[in-house]
Amino acid sequence: MIDIHVHFFPPRLFHAIWRYFETPGHGLWDVRYKLFGREHVQVLKNEGVKRFTALVYAHKAGLANYLNDFIRDSAIQFPEIIPFGTVFIGDGHPEEVARKIFEEYKFSGIKLHPFVSNENLDDTRFFPVYEIMQDLEKVLVCHPSSVPVYRETNGADRLRNIMKQFPRLKVIVAHCGAFEYEDYCLLADNFEHIYFDTAFNCVHSEFIPNNCPGREFFLKYQDRILFGSDFPNIPHTYSKQIVSLKNLNLGESLERKLFNDNAVKLLGLEGNV
Repeated sequence: MIDIHVHFFPPRLFHAIWRYFETPGHGLWDVRYKLFGREHVQVLKNEGVKRFTALVYAHKAGLANYLNDFIRDSAIQFPEIIPFGTVFIGDGHPEEVARKIFEEYKFSGIKLHPFVSNENLDDTRFFPVYEIMQDLEKVLVCHPSSVPVYRETNGADRLRNIMKQFPRLKVIVAHCGAFEYEDYCLLADNFEHIYFDTAFNCVHSEFIPNNCPGREFFLKYQDRILFGSDFPNIPHTYSKQIVSLKNLNLGESLERKLFNDNAVKLLGLEGNV
């Protein structure tokens, strides 16, 4: 099994993220798995995960390079990691950062979280990065939708602006685009390189209600949906995400695509899983 949506921060930043999640008034939840490093990796392996992305994002200037170096070093230590970096355009010269993490560090892609970074995905300063990624066939994992507590719901429009400029850019929409499922389905219908990850989807929860796009969604986009968990920043057990998807009764062939084959194909992991 490959998990395409796993966060992997240094301990100090993980602790800060968990404090934010558990601060009253933020509308989030108590984090079940407060893990990092070797223990973090071992729990995933115990759940049957053979490879997983290490997703990071910067919330302020001066942090992205540190996180990218951390992921580079972690991927050397833990071969299970599929390394992803990040770019913070406020640092300046984002194309130089992109070339470094792709050409020198050999990362598979980048993660962008516009609600955390306060940098819109369709800010034209990102465009040199997208051009590099398109040419090198790297993957963008992004969180443009309003789930779980964000007010902006125009993420699909912003992503459309990007895809019009870079139609060959490979983009994974986190959380299947919840809660604006229809908007992202329309986007996927127009652009063949729009993908989805399942993180938090179909796990019925008081924290994120009405978060399943339905069985027909999985049937229609079965070649473009990849399993993701949002580990470790989840309130439920890891297995609950797996069970919730299997309860859709998608069939063995589709489940194989969902939990493994689609990620292998998209990330070029043949022979490495």
